[in-house]
Amino acid sequence: MQCTAYAHLSDEKVKRLQAFEKEFGTVLVAYEKVPAIARLTEGEIGEIREKEKKLGKILIAYEK
Repeated sequence: MQCTAYAHLSDEKVKRLQAFEKEFGTVLVAYEKVPAIARLTEGEIGEIREKEKKLGKILIAYEK
């Protein structure tokens, strides 16, 4: 399994990222290496959506 880590950003880059978030009205996450999104069946996606509703959280599936 490949583990990714959050990007190490300078104070200036953190400020720029926060400005982008404010501009876009979103939350941005910076990784050192981009993880591959899992390839899921429609059934698996449905199961994840059910769990998201139960948890009240957003889940993201990455490849191992």
